[in-house]
Amino acid sequence: MVLARRTILSALIAQVLFASVPAVAQTAPSTADTAPAKPTQDAAAPQGQNPVDLEGVTVSGIRQSLEKSRDLKKDSSQIVDAIVADDIGKLPDSNVAESLGRVAGVQLERGMGEGSNILVRGLSQNVYLYNGREIFDATGRGGNGLDQLNTSTYGLLTLVPSQVISRLSVTKLASADQVSGALGGIVNIETRMPLNADGDQNVVSVSGTYSKLARKGGGDGFALLSGRNKDETLGAMVAATYSHGTVVQQGLDTFSGYSQFTDSAGVKHFGSTDMRAQNIEDDRTKKGVSAILQWRPTPGVEIVGDTFYSKQTSDRDRYWLAFNPSAGLSNATYSNHNILLAGRATTPIQANTEIADIDADVWSTALRGSFHAGDHLDGSAEISFDRSKAEYHQNYMRLQPAAGITSVIDYDLRSGNFGSFNINGVNLTDPNQMAMSILFDNDYRAKTDAPAARTDWVWNFDNDNWQSLSFGARATKVKSDQDPLRADIRPTGGVPATALADYLRVYSNSNFMKGEFDGLPRSYLGSYRSVFTGCDAFTNIPAISQNAQCLDGRDNALAYAGTFSIDEKFTEAYTKADWSFNAGSMPVSGNFGIRYVQRELDSKGNLITATGQASPTDYRSTTREWLPSFIAKWEITYQLLVRGGAARVVAFPNTEDLNNGVSLNNSAVFVNGVQVTPGTGSGGAPGLKPFKADQYDLSLEYYYNDTGMVSAGLFYKDVSTFIIQQQSAETIGGVNYFINRKVNGDSAMVKGAELLAQVPFTFLPDPLDGFGMVATYTYIDSNTPIKDVNGSSLTFPGLSKNNYNLIVYYEKGPFSSRVAYNWRNRYLVGLSTAATGIYNDTYKDLAASVSYNFTPQLSLQVEATNLLNSRQRTFDGYEEGLRTNVIYGRNYMATVTWRF
Repeated sequence: MVLARRTILSALIAQVLFASVPAVAQTAPSTADTAPAKPTQDAAAPQGQNPVDLEGVTVSGIRQSLEKSRDLKKDSSQIVDAIVADDIGKLPDSNVAESLGRVAGVQLERGMGEGSNILVRGLSQNVYLYNGREIFDATGRGGNGLDQLNTSTYGLLTLVPSQVISRLSVTKLASADQVSGALGGIVNIETRMPLNADGDQNVVSVSGTYSKLARKGGGDGFALLSGRNKDETLGAMVAATYSHGTVVQQGLDTFSGYSQFTDSAGVKHFGSTDMRAQNIEDDRTKKGVSAILQWRPTPGVEIVGDTFYSKQTSDRDRYWLAFNPSAGLSNATYSNHNILLAGRATTPIQANTEIADIDADVWSTALRGSFHAGDHLDGSAEISFDRSKAEYHQNYMRLQPAAGITSVIDYDLRSGNFGSFNINGVNLTDPNQMAMSILFDNDYRAKTDAPAARTDWVWNFDNDNWQSLSFGARATKVKSDQDPLRADIRPTGGVPATALADYLRVYSNSNFMKGEFDGLPRSYLGSYRSVFTGCDAFTNIPAISQNAQCLDGRDNALAYAGTFSIDEKFTEAYTKADWSFNAGSMPVSGNFGIRYVQRELDSKGNLITATGQASPTDYRSTTREWLPSFIAKWEITYQLLVRGGAARVVAFPNTEDLNNGVSLNNSAVFVNGVQVTPGTGSGGAPGLKPFKADQYDLSLEYYYNDTGMVSAGLFYKDVSTFIIQQQSAETIGGVNYFINRKVNGDSAMVKGAELLAQVPFTFLPDPLDGFGMVATYTYIDSNTPIKDVNGSSLTFPGLSKNNYNLIVYYEKGPFSSRVAYNWRNRYLVGLSTAATGIYNDTYKDLAASVSYNFTPQLSLQVEATNLLNSRQRTFDGYEEGLRTNVIYGRNYMATVTWRF
């Protein structure tokens, strides 16, 4: 089925290309859509191929953005793809990550149904820039925020205000003068500038939103004001954004995944130890502000002050029923791969409540100046400061049958998409039958500061072949801290639910997964937001409010284990030479250079001793790398060119992976003093070596009119060291845990191909000539020495072999519409506790939008996302080893925009 879909798509693209390219080539250049692109400063047209300059023709909207994106790719000396917003405050998708997911070679990761992070050529080790300066989230480099579920994120790409963005560019083969640290690519998020060619820009837009699964509405607001003085030497711009809405996730989750267990006959099997049917509801508010001051006091001098701040808050209410399918097991049914599929578990059923308040913000500011220092010398300097903070305050309560009451769960994971569950032996709504066994009051906190300074210089030669020599230096300090407050309270014998009457009510959700989860109760006891504000709220229950961890959340092993500080100092310098010559009538240009990177690491944390005590520890190291690069661009004709290049790249480990300690969730389960379920946790590895790779690129690009293009590229990365996550069994303080840690692997390979077709259907008769298409296909393969429990070789984590996007648009006069489809096949997440591969299953997404300009000032846009109501599914080892299967529902938005 998957192969059939890919074959149909490939045939469609081929048919359109073979039909359109010759037709366009044979059509006289009488419109803006068929005129060849104008030559730029570094890409002049060859002799005998003079471009046609058409006066009085204005291309706007979708085709204008595609034309600009195409020109950015064509004119760049590097291998770059870009997305340009077709109007102020209007990216083609709901956030930055989703827009980047439309770029060839970029794969999108999702959380809570929204784009959350990206992989460039199957790799997540990327550098993120905002107007050319590096930015981080609260957990540092490679962070995804403090979300404890690994199903949604409050990371960087969800925090950057998308409405202020002018364009997004992804550099896949960097030159020596670009910021280091990307194994995949460099993403530059660029905003409009008040002195740019668009003139004064003033925009106000208001949106209404609706989430079908949440059955709630929301709203967005955006305003941008700008101005300049009469002589256009001073310009200012300020923008503000606001959004509020509800995001819901429903479905099945196994939390810690599958593990290996032994049945009563001594036979080993695989199965989940924590099956959860859960509903998550996030009520989210995001606020942002951006301000830019641009000054050109004299010709050749420009000074820019640039700042933005964005903050997202979320009230999360999460309810779920959970049980251990392999505990007290009978009537078991296993798959051919020995995975538990159905049976009867005689084990406590758990009714769980989490009330969480989540705050995340990012603030980045910079002052930069560029100047013409002489006839041949140009320079620039910049100082910047980036600060991000996050807090995740989690209140969690577990209720389970009281002593003497035995619950029995019959389940069948083959029934429907999510399984069926019948619970007997207990009334989950009766306080007389339930008791509280666990209460958490955890406050996770993180902060990252990143001041930086750089200077760059260019010496321009009076030479036909040697164009310029660039050199510069950069210094950055990245300081990340996490210091949680932890209270993990487990009163001996539990607390009867009857004593918690003031803190409980019957949670009921009749809309939860209608038609699925046959036999699952939709009502059970749980706590709620207005009363569950922390452990100190339980004033009438001293076993909770007077617990030592509640009184001081800092002074306990759990808090010490998650407290760490990581300081990194980067010193960089580079030199690069740009060259060009003519091979007959064909221009050939490029550059070569080398970058030096030095990193000094100081990681401070706490190791937990066998007795549960914290032992402070400090790890220091220094790393030095030399990174050469080379690229050449050969313009065979004005429309056809070839690029090829090579570079050595390095990416340092994610910041929080370098912590010198271990953080424990302490979710272990004991029965009569015997541990039956291990706890979970995550540990750092400050001695991790950086990712290293030698990469090679080759691309063929054909630009056949102002908007149309076809390109094909090949890439190969020889990775000498990489990093992967593994779960391992460890005993800490006499308790057994499964700990997630990162480890180094050796000698991996990543290779692939990228195809891009940007086709305006101008060869069709009016009004069909308003149609157009953008299609991308990415094939990525990898080979690593990592093997699963069955001895099968595993790919690079996060890498889908096949990924494609198809966008069909129509634009005519004041009307425009767009339909966008995205598909990627399964990819490896990591290794489970049973040494099986954890995979994200195939995912597809469909979004659509319609826009109408009533006047040049007033427009309306209606859009819908997740039209396929797609499921996000993960499995362990084999597809029947269901780990998670969740849905998010469709979402709708209507936006009115006024320009003045």
